[in-house]
Amino acid sequence: MSAILIPCRDCGKQVASSEARDQLCLDCRVRRSMSDLRDEHARLWRKRERYRSHGGNVEQIARQVARVEDRMAQRIKEMVSNERRATELLQRELEAARGQRYTIKGV
Repeated sequence: MSAILIPCRDCGKQVASSEARDQLCLDCRVRRSMSDLRDEHARLWRKRERYRSHGGNVEQIARQVARVEDRMAQRIKEMVSNERRATELLQRELEAARGQRYTIKGV
């Protein structure tokens, strides 16, 4: 039995209709669900760097960053049943969060 391929509404990638939800592929659904946690990760990371540059104690902030990363992993595990795929998506989201650290939002 062949699957019907539909384009993802965000990225345009062709995915099986059984894998798409709300016309979004898994990658785009994960990316959308992680946006708030990526923002929080970037905010905490910048805070940690500010504290470090002024000689402050950064241990508590490092623990907060780790908790955000744990929440990211948990959210992905809830969405993805394949553990290997979940690990790949988590690595990609952590890289995106790390890349977002020094991006200044808004003006």
